[in-house]
Amino acid sequence: MRPVLFEIFGMPIHGYGLMIVLGYLLTLYIAVRIARSWGLADVIYDLGMVMLLSGILGGRTFFYILNYSEQFQDRSILAFLMIWEGGLVLYGGVTAGCLGALLYLKWKKLSVLDFMDVLSIAAPIGLAFGRLGCFMNGCCFGMVCGENYPLGVHFPQASAPYAHQVAAGWIQLGEVMEPIHPAQLYQAAHDILLTFLLLWYVGKRYSPRGAGMLLLWFLYGIGRFFIEGLRNDTPLTFTGLTVSQNYSVVVVILFGGLLVWVYARYSGKSGLPLPVIHEKGENV
Repeated sequence: MRPVLFEIFGMPIHGYGLMIVLGYLLTLYIAVRIARSWGLADVIYDLGMVMLLSGILGGRTFFYILNYSEQFQDRSILAFLMIWEGGLVLYGGVTAGCLGALLYLKWKKLSVLDFMDVLSIAAPIGLAFGRLGCFMNGCCFGMVCGENYPLGVHFPQASAPYAHQVAAGWIQLGEVMEPIHPAQLYQAAHDILLTFLLLWYVGKRYSPRGAGMLLLWFLYGIGRFFIEGLRNDTPLTFTGLTVSQNYSVVVVILFGGLLVWVYARYSGKSGLPLPVIHEKGENV
């Protein structure tokens, strides 16, 4: 756990923030390479900025709503803006980011299907870096595992997992905490696997145009559902599942249904041709 990696002229550089920045830049780099190789308009940097800003707004709004009574009820509305304190929900960010991208592409009259395919390949690597940031920050932690479990981790006293175990009465202050599942690293590994899978399947145009983003969130929802079950930092809802697990169920059903529809419609037509690119770069 390294919430603060180092300081530059007295300004702390937080591990979580640095991982988010690195993930964002690497996502853009991969997306630009793919878009150019496919002959698409060179708008990835603008598109990435739109998704970043809308994603932060959506992720923060989701977090604010879910944690209002515990963290924000007695504070000024300006606390909503204090993102550096932590507090973004992935699903909220993803939903808002995709909506922002859709509106931008429609506004520019660009091919939504092809750019969504590009982003489906690049996005998981950014998600993976975000989870590495979570591990450094000590948030999104897992449940207690067995002492002999080889991947079990111990966090220091100045961490949320340690404070959680003290509050639950499992340990006394000053004792070594019980080992827990590195749920953040599980999710990061899962996201990296998705990157390589989609790079092969969507990047080689084996899938119908537009199916990449559907496939990404269908597979992500499945993995997130089970990994979420190993976390110990979120309460259960009336369904017996966490909020993110409930959201995962909706995502899997929704995108699974859309995948069935797309593959039924384009049966035998995988690897559909890319749009024709004019000399000025417009898609038709």
